[in-house]
Amino acid sequence: MKKNILLIFSILYVTISYSQESKTVKGSVIKDFGQVYKIKNPDLLLDKNKKYKVIFDVYTDNKNYKKQNASVNTIARFLNMHAQHNIKSQNLDIVLVLHGAATKNALSDKAFQREFKIDNPNTKLINALDKANVKVYVCGQSFAHKDYQRNDLSKNVELSLSALTALVYYQTEGYQLITFN
Repeated sequence: MKKNILLIFSILYVTISYSQESKTVKGSVIKDFGQVYKIKNPDLLLDKNKKYKVIFDVYTDNKNYKKQNASVNTIARFLNMHAQHNIKSQNLDIVLVLHGAATKNALSDKAFQREFKIDNPNTKLINALDKANVKVYVCGQSFAHKDYQRNDLSKNVELSLSALTALVYYQTEGYQLITFN
């Protein structure tokens, strides 16, 4: 009987311990987006005294236009997870380029409303990224292909001649390319 009780408590302890570590937490940089897992003593971290330049290339989006683009949320996660390990936001220079299916993420709520009959589910996230000094561009070629006009742009998104232009420009400036598509 004692062995069974000990076994049950051991299983409960392991289950509770594991479940507590597997929960996401809000970040300190972008509180409403980009929840992350706490990782204790990772073997690889960014050097907190170094500056990093990163450009995220996002060209996919889920087919459900009512949902936020998970790849755009990854930029918030990137900032939040590194802040957990004492990487200062000013040491992370981040650019986001939207094109292809992700072009609609750059629309203002008014333009999104016109096309999809709801507010853009990415507006608050893009506004939060802007407040965290993330520069956001949309591909002008994708934008024009979808017959969008400049006044359809979200206020925190800039128009690039093309995604290719933005990617080449920033990579020649030393930015590291990350694609999660």
